Amino acid sequence: MLLTCRAWPATTPEARRPRGLHKPVRADEDPILGVRGSFPVASPDVIRYGGNTPCIEIETVDGTSVIDACTGIRDLGKSLLEFSVTRFDLPLSHAHWDHIQGLPHFEPLYRDDIAVTVHTLQHPKHTLPSIFAGQQQKPFYPVPLQDMSARILCHRLNHPGITGGFRIKSGARIFAYICDTDLNGAYLLASDLPAHSDSEHAEWILKLRQAARDLGHGADLMVCCMFFLGEEYDPFEGHSRPDHFLKLATQAGAGTMCLFHHRPNRSDDELDAMVKACRARVGGNLQVLAAHEGE
Repeated sequence: MLLTCRAWPATTPEARRPRGLHKPVRADEDPILGVRGSFPVASPDVIRYGGNTPCIEIETVDGTSVIDACTGIRDLGKSLLEFSVTRFDLPLSHAHWDHIQGLPHFEPLYRDDIAVTVHTLQHPKHTLPSIFAGQQQKPFYPVPLQDMSARILCHRLNHPGITGGFRIKSGARIFAYICDTDLNGAYLLASDLPAHSDSEHAEWILKLRQAARDLGHGADLMVCCMFFLGEEYDPFEGHSRPDHFLKLATQAGAGTMCLFHHRPNRSDDELDAMVKACRARVGGNLQVLAAHEGE
């Protein structure tokens, strides 16, 4: 397996589009392999929406991109091998465990004829290979991940640590992935930004809000974090209220807003209710749905 990591500086709120991610996106055909935040769940009341953690496959006319590498990526790996996919991009939003924990079980990583390009944000203290290898070192995992070169790429969002979102565009088709971010929060949660005063903190918060708007602008499909209901909101966890994303999607002119990164204890019936409540509040032509695994 050839693994290449491309790097954007983490101190820029937005970044240049990575090469290889400029293909036409068929937003209505993008399968979702994992929809939960924090940790995977398995119980009768989550069967319809699914219990795997984040992973989305973007199929284009001449290539494949896989966004985030959590538990949903296991089944995707088998499918990619079945269809003889030997080269694809892996945009990684951030390295929290609920976005990378499926990687050790991703079969293409153990094949010599597979080439993977990872796109994420540059961390000031840790390389991406060291993060990947860390979760596969003994005694945590029996198979080590070795011999990886490192460069890293992405777009910055307001979430604890180093976190990014993605915009994939070609021709008239646009896909936006804006997950794990506090859109309108009062606190600067993103780590290692050059903010040393209250005014600099405020300036960075505005820059990160604008970066999220730019990611979603005119998107045919905007996948967004719906971890919290309004009354559950915690200003220090780096997630948004539903009304914040509804406002973003409406102002951005998105075609469809897809609720994603579901709270682990959120049942299928509760997710149905969230979708219904969001649809009752939207204006214009915005469509609202919730991510189901396999769709």
